[in-house]
Amino acid sequence: MDETKKTILRIPDTVTEDVLSYRENVAKFLRGETKPISFKAYRVPMGIYEQRQEGKFMVRIRIGAGLALPGQLERIAELSKKHGNGIVHVTTRQDIQIHEVAIEDTPDVLEGLLEVGLSARGGGGNTVRNITACSRAGICPNEIFDVAPYAIAAAEYLLQNRTSFNLPRKYKIVFSGCSQDCALASVADLGFFAAGENGKKGFSVYSAGGMGGSPNVAVKIEDFIDPGEIFKVAEAVKRLFDKHGDRSNKHKARLRFVLARLGYDEFVRLYKDQTKVLTAEGLSDKVPDIRDVGSGPGPLAASENNNGFGCNVMPEKTPGRASVRLRLKLGDISADDLSKVAGIAEHFGSGPVRTTQLQDLLICGVEQKDIKRLARKLREIGLDPAAETGPKIVACAGAATCKLGLCLSRGLAEAISEKLDKIEIAAGHSDTIIRISGCPNSCGHHLIASIGFQGRAKRVNGRLMPCYDVMAGGKICQGRSKLAKRIGTVPAKKIPEMLAQAFAAGAVDEKGLKKIVKRFDDFSSANFSEDFYSDFDSTEPFSLAGRGPGECGAGVMDVMKVDIDEAEAAITAAGKTADSRRKSDLLYNAVVAACRALLVVFGLEPKKDREIFAAFGKNLIEPGWVKANSQQLVDAALDFKLGDRDSVSDSAGEVEELVGRVRELFDSLDAALKFTVTPAEVASDQKQSGSEQRQVDLRGVACPMNFVKAKIALEKVDIGQ
Repeated sequence: MDETKKTILRIPDTVTEDVLSYRENVAKFLRGETKPISFKAYRVPMGIYEQRQEGKFMVRIRIGAGLALPGQLERIAELSKKHGNGIVHVTTRQDIQIHEVAIEDTPDVLEGLLEVGLSARGGGGNTVRNITACSRAGICPNEIFDVAPYAIAAAEYLLQNRTSFNLPRKYKIVFSGCSQDCALASVADLGFFAAGENGKKGFSVYSAGGMGGSPNVAVKIEDFIDPGEIFKVAEAVKRLFDKHGDRSNKHKARLRFVLARLGYDEFVRLYKDQTKVLTAEGLSDKVPDIRDVGSGPGPLAASENNNGFGCNVMPEKTPGRASVRLRLKLGDISADDLSKVAGIAEHFGSGPVRTTQLQDLLICGVEQKDIKRLARKLREIGLDPAAETGPKIVACAGAATCKLGLCLSRGLAEAISEKLDKIEIAAGHSDTIIRISGCPNSCGHHLIASIGFQGRAKRVNGRLMPCYDVMAGGKICQGRSKLAKRIGTVPAKKIPEMLAQAFAAGAVDEKGLKKIVKRFDDFSSANFSEDFYSDFDSTEPFSLAGRGPGECGAGVMDVMKVDIDEAEAAITAAGKTADSRRKSDLLYNAVVAACRALLVVFGLEPKKDREIFAAFGKNLIEPGWVKANSQQLVDAALDFKLGDRDSVSDSAGEVEELVGRVRELFDSLDAALKFTVTPAEVASDQKQSGSEQRQVDLRGVACPMNFVKAKIALEKVDIGQ
């Protein structure tokens, strides 16, 4: 069979070799010949991520430019049923994920994908990630030209070189067909916008955008390039990133941090230097041909009747043809239904099925006369285009499966959907997009939302409560994009009612939403019901326990900082009061807050004071992170708790020293929640010997996070899409 008929993105030989060698590497791990941390560094760039469920893994499949052939979808469905949980997930970056796979089955999954021209290589880790494009590239009447062939060719070029899988951080590339930027090139590490100049087609180029920590809108680095220059530009930016990305601090390693550190002028100068080198030397890797990938441009057509299916049926360039959108609930579809969709698309559609940045599927090239028959087939599997209307909710996986999640974002999405289904939405707002991320990493794209939510944990009345920062005002458009602003923080359980009021009143713009949010963001009440302290889809009290070493610090850091700030404020207040009883109370509160602050690093969240003191002693004093004599202060605090009110009254200096050390440890935490300072007892010995800079043998230092490894520049990986 001709290669282009069974696959769209041609898998490079190097990727094929890596996939076929993966099985033996898994076998070595299962035999105990490879340590877990080493295997993790190997498997994640292969697109294999561990989920919250112990022993279960997710396989993230690259869908180049969001284009998948029906036969490829059938294979994904088959593998999901055989090796996963039978639910297939479409991501906000056009990937497809198979969940709950046993590690011993992952070789079968990767090899099964390879047989139909698909791969998960580069689906995760510090790699060139899936190169995305407009979901309607080649068929959208508004595009300047079809960008899908360029996205596919760029991927084929970069994936053949193994340097693309060992970068300082992930490298995301996007192609948009017009300034409306449906593909989100404005917030990518490298974004290409289709452009025309003097009758020639080409691209405007933007770089160093991104969401998550310290988000940034991309900056322009090229006004116009010829289409054939995309390879040189992508390689030049990759080399700049490889050379100047911060490999020692993964929390500051993305390309946007390079821009922030160097400044715009120096960033562009270094990029231009790389392009000059590449122009002089030529590209070392084989440049693929830019070819028709079946995305299908055609002559512009007048708008066709959508047969009563609203915005889920969209006219295409080719007269008489349309795209039909299958609105997936939170990006999920059963493997059985995906297989049926593949059959329906093969019968009624023309060309590949598309995955979209809104976690939907598109069947394209459908003749207008066939739309009603196609709709009947879709209704049989619960995907009726006429029924799927109202605001679209995009949500990340959240804490249900993602090891980085704080809140159960999918549970919130379900609650919002149920609430909005019961109200009449004000005219003109039924197509609003709501974006939800369970933590600050922005996998749900809340930072570009007109209405967005970012999960966070907030301490209310001494207990953790699941909450969300409400974001508004985000906009995506070439050269005029802006990030959403936080307009308030609301308990998770109040959000559905808050949105119901906003949509009923038509107050979903930034100004109107801000007024609504003010009604719901008051945390002063001492009478929150017990329900507020548990998340959606959970009856357990909300907790950060389980997020320990190796997990992302996003959101967790805020909770720790609240405790440290509370301890410091108590010390300040104690120094100002003449009331001895009041002073003792404040010093005790400072000790409790300081001891509690860092315990989440160890996956702990004790509720009672005596449990806090015990956990602090075991995890921070005994290993040497805090001086051993601090145990006397902790014991005195316990005596205070037991009724000895004089036990801490003269300990202001010791309390201040303890809080200072906790602050120092907090400030040293890296993105993986590992301390990057020397244990307290070792530091004290160094200082006393007058040789703080000498090398110290730390092999005997007890450390729950293995201090020696923490000091070595290990490559760490993250799970963001």
